[in-house]
Amino acid sequence: MSVWALIPTAGTGERFGGPLPKPLVLCGGKTVMARTLEVFQRSDLIAGVVLIVPAGWTKDYQEVVRAGSFSKVRVVVEGGATRTQSVRNGLEAVAAFDPGAAKATVLIIHDGVRPLVTEAMIAAGLLAVQETGAAVAAVPVKPTIKVVDPKGQRVCATLDRSLLREIQTPQVFERGLLERAYRQDRDGATDDAALVERLGVAVVIFPGHVMNIKITTPEDICVAEAFLKL
Repeated sequence: MSVWALIPTAGTGERFGGPLPKPLVLCGGKTVMARTLEVFQRSDLIAGVVLIVPAGWTKDYQEVVRAGSFSKVRVVVEGGATRTQSVRNGLEAVAAFDPGAAKATVLIIHDGVRPLVTEAMIAAGLLAVQETGAAVAAVPVKPTIKVVDPKGQRVCATLDRSLLREIQTPQVFERGLLERAYRQDRDGATDDAALVERLGVAVVIFPGHVMNIKITTPEDICVAEAFLKL
């Protein structure tokens, strides 16, 4: 089994604000991007990484790769207007890379702005994917979740949170299955597992972690830095 990681970072980051993309912001003295790449660089299970970056920022990300000696990053490609298009660009880069990526049999997709991912999570995902070809990191939902009406003014139902999970990345897929899901996609999705679900394939859950947060707002940097001190 040859494993490659696709790390999309091409979001606009409108909710974060500021002059830099979120992955280039400092978190505990290092950029968010560097912290994420460090984990994949250390893992003996990862053969290569495709880094998917915002248009116009390629040189900045290449500098992060150079400065951190992230030798597993084989190629840096620009993403698209949506997450789905960005991952599609990453898949095309895998197919075009010769000879290493052409031999990849399993692909891990991980948000570049989840810098507290661990090698243990990567290993758990690679174990879980062997069941159906698709696996996602998840944690139990803590708050009570209610369904409201279209105007957001009245409660329609209270969901059983024991049946709910917050989905994170890494998300892990047999390469051929993920490529098939993207070939048949017409509408896009907020995560890659949703495209696989549309094929009728069961997606397996493996343990994520409460500290595996996604950096979305400036406050999330403070939370991540607090976690780093634990």
